[in-house]
Amino acid sequence: MLRLRPLTKDEVPDAIRPMLEQAERAFGVPSASAGIQAYCPPVLEASRAIGGAPARSGKLPPGLRSLAMLRVAQMVGCPF
Repeated sequence: MLRLRPLTKDEVPDAIRPMLEQAERAFGVPSASAGIQAYCPPVLEASRAIGGAPARSGKLPPGLRSLAMLRVAQMVGCPF
């Protein structure tokens, strides 16, 4: 159970609204993790930068990259 209620895209500053909208498009539903990180925009921006680094590197094929990200999430107990 979440301790913080994720912010909706209507509740965040205009500057970070596109980040929440992009996460929603990517997952098909509003992203709870992005909504929680939106309480601290620098954390949201850093998380997006770190999350996008493997894709930008071009070192792994997309399918293998997705499997690696899923495994890492399992290892750290990420509920998202």
